[in-house]
Amino acid sequence: MRRFRALLAIAAIVATTSAVAAADLTIWWTKGTNPQEDEALKSVVALWEKQTGKTAEVSFYTTGDTESKVVTALKAGSPPDLTFDFGYDLAYTPTWAYEGLLADMSDVLVPIADQFQKGPLQSAYLLNGKTNKRAYYAVPWVQMTPHVHYWKDLLEKAGYTEADVPKQWQPFFDFWCEKVQPALRAKGDRIYGIGQGSSTSSNDPFFNIHLALNAFGAQVVNPDGQLQITDPEVRKRVIAALDSYAKPILAKCSPPDAVNWNGVDDNVSFLNKKNVVVMNPTLSIPLSLQAKSPDVYRNDIRTVPWPDGPDGKPTPAMISVKQVLVFRDSPHIDNAKSFLKLLLQPENIGPMLKATGGRWMPVMPKLIEDPFYMQTDDPHRAAMVRQFTQAQNVPYPQAYNRLYAKVMQEQLWQKAIGRIVIDGWTTDKAVDELSARMKVLLGS
Repeated sequence: MRRFRALLAIAAIVATTSAVAAADLTIWWTKGTNPQEDEALKSVVALWEKQTGKTAEVSFYTTGDTESKVVTALKAGSPPDLTFDFGYDLAYTPTWAYEGLLADMSDVLVPIADQFQKGPLQSAYLLNGKTNKRAYYAVPWVQMTPHVHYWKDLLEKAGYTEADVPKQWQPFFDFWCEKVQPALRAKGDRIYGIGQGSSTSSNDPFFNIHLALNAFGAQVVNPDGQLQITDPEVRKRVIAALDSYAKPILAKCSPPDAVNWNGVDDNVSFLNKKNVVVMNPTLSIPLSLQAKSPDVYRNDIRTVPWPDGPDGKPTPAMISVKQVLVFRDSPHIDNAKSFLKLLLQPENIGPMLKATGGRWMPVMPKLIEDPFYMQTDDPHRAAMVRQFTQAQNVPYPQAYNRLYAKVMQEQLWQKAIGRIVIDGWTTDKAVDELSARMKVLLGS
């Protein structure tokens, strides 16, 4: 039955690809959180069609669906010409580049390399295991780091002010569980302190757990790509970080269904005020209220830096660079490159990113310097800019070792938290299982 379903999925992808085979350019793009994002891409597509006299077919999919459709299409030998999804850089791009599945984008990026920040550009300079050489196998599009949000009005309802919120790691999280939640419950509100997700159906916990690892100085992969989780000191720090992450869940300070949240469930839970605090990789949560509830957007929701680590030092921001991909077997590679050259022009990419409401940071300094970002009085966008410009920025471990992408694909960190909060394992036992599987995946 599983094989039958897989064959049906492949047949569907082949049918989809065949249906647009007449087009000169096929684009599979992850749907934006508002109609303006999708329309902005369509406008650039229309401009490309007008300039080239060629035709393009654009298909929008929900977050995660783009990944699964592309994976299936690759197996069927029918990938699109160009695709974008938020999870490629973390779960697939390094491996696809190494396996020789991606097209070399050097002739697109090298002529405009000086227009990019160094870090995002380096994230696309990947090793091809077939040639044993590096090249630009992805196109940097935007960058993100997780943010912390809380309801200011619920904080005040609990009898506290913003000045009462601790700036250190464990006191910060304990504050919402031990002070704010009980105060709200005493007023009859069935509200939880923190929306602490741990589901294997969402990538958000992966991002947030790595912030906790950062705060505790637990570098599981060093810049040389070597796995360090079995080092006694690193193991000790990993255990402390996971203890901290699991604490609100074990204390029933997080909604019980958070262990099964999908990609948008943390947004929904927070916006429905089921919990006071949430951590999310973009500004999509406050931005969802910007148009329909501007007063709530500006005054009731706060976006703040992550609390300082246990050592008192600022927690480094973890940066994920989102990428556009073209495959070696894409039928119209030259057309894809032609479109990307147009798309990456500041006058085109700039309005597209603004259409997102500013939930992503640009990867081009010229765009970052735009008053929309650097001189904004928008409280959430300003907080994002501060995170990117005032904190130390470090990449996710995939940047150091391409095989770490398999850790995300298998959701090992979420599974470890599940062992602790669902199966009742001790943290050290969960970490030992985690590290054993990591050694297999990374060959260490």
